[in-house]
Amino acid sequence: MSKIVIENELIRLRETTPEDVERVIAIERDEENRRYVYNWPKERHLESIQSEDERHFMVEDQKNGKVVGYIILSSMTSPHDVIEFDRITIDIKGKGYGRQCVRLIKKLCFETYGCHRLWLDVFDDNPKARKLYESEGFVFEGTLRECKKYEDGYRSMHILSMLSQEYGKAENR
Repeated sequence: MSKIVIENELIRLRETTPEDVERVIAIERDEENRRYVYNWPKERHLESIQSEDERHFMVEDQKNGKVVGYIILSSMTSPHDVIEFDRITIDIKGKGYGRQCVRLIKKLCFETYGCHRLWLDVFDDNPKARKLYESEGFVFEGTLRECKKYEDGYRSMHILSMLSQEYGKAENR
């Protein structure tokens, strides 16, 4: 049984196990998700689960225990107290899981891991995700123009971040 790391009324984040990897791959390769997340091979997910520098979590619905997504954090061993919110992929849309995940990740990173800066990137053609991050207090920093090559050409990424002092203000609104 994997360890529950953090939870609220709607969801819980637990450590990903090797047995979860097939489900993770199915979620990231889903038609709605695959354009917005990198598609890793099984071996890369297994490496991430074992890595000291990464945290790999399954997102489960509190009521029924169903897996509804997964999250990856990276740069956990950074001497700069900076964590990358590397990936969030939610399989069931429109239920508030994404927003609750972002809130739990902020709490985990700032309150438990003691990070100073939490950052993420989001494809420029994913305005729904960017809007969610900004509504949760992330600040737009800039755009990495045409930095990722895909089958249909190059795509740009927006960089957003939150600092520890901004987290404190956002949580006290």
